Amino acid sequence: MIGAIKIREADTSDIKDLSAIGHASFQKAYEAWSHPDDLVAHLDAFFSEEAIRQEMQLPGHNYLIALKDDVATGFVKIRENTRPDEIPATRALELHQVYVMPEQQRFGIGGLLIEAAAGFARDKAADGIWLSVWEDAPWAVNCYRKNGFEAVGTTEFQLGRTLYTDLLMWRAT
Repeated sequence: MIGAIKIREADTSDIKDLSAIGHASFQKAYEAWSHPDDLVAHLDAFFSEEAIRQEMQLPGHNYLIALKDDVATGFVKIRENTRPDEIPATRALELHQVYVMPEQQRFGIGGLLIEAAAGFARDKAADGIWLSVWEDAPWAVNCYRKNGFEAVGTTEFQLGRTLYTDLLMWRAT
């Protein structure tokens, strides 16, 4: 299955797919723990086609998209010039979103996206990559640990009326 995965930089022709992947993945991860109105507002604010289109135009915001047999299955959004104090590097890129369609999860696509993002970071002369992940999402935390990340601190993530604690995780490139 993994051999059929291709990862490339996303462009505006991928916006509809990026939106669909973001909606499906985020909803699956948070719907049981979020107020429905808060979840809908978050999905609209961050995963609408217009929100993604606007973000793609910002300097230092990059998307890599995974395709399985030419069907979009996942993406990683990489942001430059963001780094909390806990991250032990002068130059680190943030994996702001790593999402895989729910039915395609646990087949290694996320790991391939992480490796592609690490290569992107090396090409940008970054010391490493970092991310934040909900501490109560063991499937995600374990995936990141398996892919070389270590927890270096915590941060908060507000989703409507709910405040979550996220782990800050770091990996050298």
